[in-house]
Amino acid sequence: VEIQLIPNRIIHVGRLVKWNRVDLLIKAVNILENHFSDIELLIIGSGPEEDNLKDLTKRLSLNSNVKFIGAVYKSDMLAKYMISSAIYVLAGMGGLSINEAMAFGKPVICSVCDGTEKKLVRDGFNGYYFKEGNKYDLANKIKLLLSNQNEIVRMGKNSETIIRDEININTVINGY
Repeated sequence: VEIQLIPNRIIHVGRLVKWNRVDLLIKAVNILENHFSDIELLIIGSGPEEDNLKDLTKRLSLNSNVKFIGAVYKSDMLAKYMISSAIYVLAGMGGLSINEAMAFGKPVICSVCDGTEKKLVRDGFNGYYFKEGNKYDLANKIKLLLSNQNEIVRMGKNSETIIRDEININTVINGY
């Protein structure tokens, strides 16, 4: 079964905790919803903020745009969600999810995270950085990509190249 890319689908993978700032991502989708009526945000993960995030989604009337998938532990299911998404967004702190998204050829939008992103995300090459905590800048960076499918493809290929050639299990082991 071939998995179709859904052009205006954004994905976030991570625990639903305050410092991951999924609320900021939902607010950015709210800003973009008028520009991209078919924008869709997949939120993969669970955690203590889940109810608050669902309430925020309901208050902003985004129930048809924001999908809460829950925690996904099967790699084949996670792969299907990643492959069908256009952009990976990390609005707050993060970890290996950036590497994973890049391995699937996704452009990455993030702010300053835990430091690992500095080696992974190169602004304008395989993604964008947004001003930390700024929903308008986050929305603007998402809009830049969703408005240009060729950039999504180009940056996605660049993400794959970085993971394949520069930052992978072999280069990390050699670094240690």
